[in-house]
Amino acid sequence: MLPAIRAEFVEKRKWLTDEEMVDTVATMQSMPGIIACNMGVLLGYRMAGIPGALASVLGSILPPFIAIVALAEIVSRLREYPAVSHLFLGVRAAVCALILWAVIGLGKQILLKNPEAQARAFSWGIATASFLALAFFGVNAVYVLLACALLGWLSQFPPKFSHTRASKCVGEEEKS
Repeated sequence: MLPAIRAEFVEKRKWLTDEEMVDTVATMQSMPGIIACNMGVLLGYRMAGIPGALASVLGSILPPFIAIVALAEIVSRLREYPAVSHLFLGVRAAVCALILWAVIGLGKQILLKNPEAQARAFSWGIATASFLALAFFGVNAVYVLLACALLGWLSQFPPKFSHTRASKCVGEEEKS
């Protein structure tokens, strides 16, 4: 997306220099939302002030909104036909498979490729406990995320065990 934006605004229209483009992209990445929409708002504001920013917002949001509303209306009318209903059944199954594929890919990265065995075991424990809490105990996902974040943060403070007391006890037993 960014190369297309650069080609349009820097090379073709010359509304920005390369340096301004870098600054604008950095600003846009620090803001919530879609970079292209944020970029449009900023450029609209630069070109025409508040009216330009408003026109940019409407130009960015209105076409997808209208398209989604139109598609929703079409889909709701077509759902009555058995062939279309079966088509959506297949699409839902494919979406489930895609989500599962993404989960497996992320899971491999998080649970299997961590070089430290202790961190791997911790990640597996958190993942298992989270799954059980969500799937079998009906715990709200927000609470699970907050608990996992807290556990992850606390994991940076490993417990400090003193081995000196244990070695003294072992040493004392050997002398007896």
